[in-house]
This record gives sequence, structure tokens and C-alpha cells, in this order.
Amino acid sequence: MAILHALGIVSCLGGPLHLCGYAAEMLRDEFSRQLPNQKRLQIQWQLLHPESQGLKEEKLTQLNKAISQFTEYWTKENRPFLIVGGDHSCAMGTWGGVLNGLSQPGQFGLIWLDAHMDANTFATSPSGNIHGMPVAALLGRADEKLAAMYPSPRIVKPENLILIGVRNYEKEEYELLRQAGVEIVFADQIHGLAPVLIKAIDKLSQSCQSIGISIDLDVVDPEDAPGVETPAQDGIKASELLAALSLINRHPKVCGLELSEFTPEKDINNKTLRLMKALIEAFYAKP
Repeated sequence: MAILHALGIVSCLGGPLHLCGYAAEMLRDEFSRQLPNQKRLQIQWQLLHPESQGLKEEKLTQLNKAISQFTEYWTKENRPFLIVGGDHSCAMGTWGGVLNGLSQPGQFGLIWLDAHMDANTFATSPSGNIHGMPVAALLGRADEKLAAMYPSPRIVKPENLILIGVRNYEKEEYELLRQAGVEIVFADQIHGLAPVLIKAIDKLSQSCQSIGISIDLDVVDPEDAPGVETPAQDGIKASELLAALSLINRHPKVCGLELSEFTPEKDINNKTLRLMKALIEAFYAKP
């Protein structure tokens, strides 16, 4: 059984709540409770904590740099990986590191499954929460304050980014993405997630050597995933997301999977926690 390298980000610095940093530890414990004959994956966990001192922005800068060092190394070694946030601001470190590790960063594609666009900057964000800004940074559209938190000189080309499941956003971030030419598949355009995800993989595969998948758990309908920071109604059914990931199980071009925004204080009967475990198995466990 191959080892899956996993990094847990024990941080909620980019969001409004305070317990989402426990996601990786809770998920690690959930996997450890399996009996040996039930295990479909062997995961090697590492946990990353933010610095205890300094301003929030300084701590996020250092945290994203540390995250990027892991994903840069795994990318150079061609090792598939799992990142478990924390809030979604960790995506700056995750995919910035991948870009740093690629010999041809212009051939990197990113599929972003999220109820939100996450393309605000400090100038446009109504809340100032940095978990709503990583897409702007990854596209190289950040303001100076946000750009300082992004650990790479390289960016994701707009034509190599696809957002799926969006249903809650500000007009300023929509305008940023529209002007950049980023493809957005809104939630109300989805009639079955599997063909949408496969189409995105096929499209990016034409021009990209490596593809990442970043999942904010709020892309799932709150009925199926109540334990998230910023829930939005009318989302994708958990069964659809599981089926879609199963169909692209261990896709050779997908370098890594990122899950974020699990908030245990909002979960009901560990419903969202168990969904996270199932999503990881759907994509990485052998059928």
C-alpha cells in the first residue's frame, strides 16, 4: 500500500472562527480508528502550526512559506499529496509551492471547488478575512498587503483556473475574474457534478502537465456538510462529489488534493468529518 503524504494546517488565521485548525488532527484520529482490514490508505501525517508571536499578517506570511516548502518538495519528487486546512487562505501556500516546484509553471492547472470566488483583495473585501482572497493572490491580482503573504513569484494563468460550484460572491471579485478570463461554473449550471469535473480535467489536460484540486467544503450543500465556516444554501450533494472524485481516482495529472474550511463547532454528529474522510478515500484509495 503506497504512502500518501499529508500536511495538516493547524490554523484559522485567515477566517472568522477559531476551531477550523483542528480539522487535520480530528481527521487523522478518524483514520486511526479503522481496523487494519478496513484501511484503504496509508497516510503519513505532518502538522504545521503558525508562529505564536507577531501580527496576523506576519504569521500568515510565514505559515504560507512553510506550507509551500512541503508542496514544492513533493512536487519536485513527483509525490501525490493531501493538504488539510484550516481556512482556505492556506491555498496560497499549497499551490504557490507547487508552482515553485514545477519546471514549467505555466503548465499548471487548478480546479477550485467552492461556494465562493475567494478573489477579493484587502481593497474589496467587506470582511477583511483573508480566506476570501487566495484566488486573487494565485492569479497575481493581489494588492501589496496580500501579495506579501503569497510565497511565490509564479502565478496560475487565468486560462488554467476553473471555479466550480460558485453561488455566493461580491461583484468586485466577479469583475476581477471576468476581466482575467477565468472560467466559472456556477452551482445553478450544474446538473450532475461528474461530467463537469471530468470536462474540467480534460480541458486542463490539453495544456497542463500538472493539475491541482482545491475543495472548500462549503461547495457541498449544508444539509450534507454542516460543519463549515461560511455555509451557502443550494450546494452540491455530497454523493455527487464523492462519485465525481471516484471517477477521477488517482488521475495521473493530479498532483495534489486540498480540503479546507471544516469547522467542528458547527458539525452535526461528525457528518462533515466523515465526509472529509470519504472524499480522501474516493480520490486516493485504490478502487
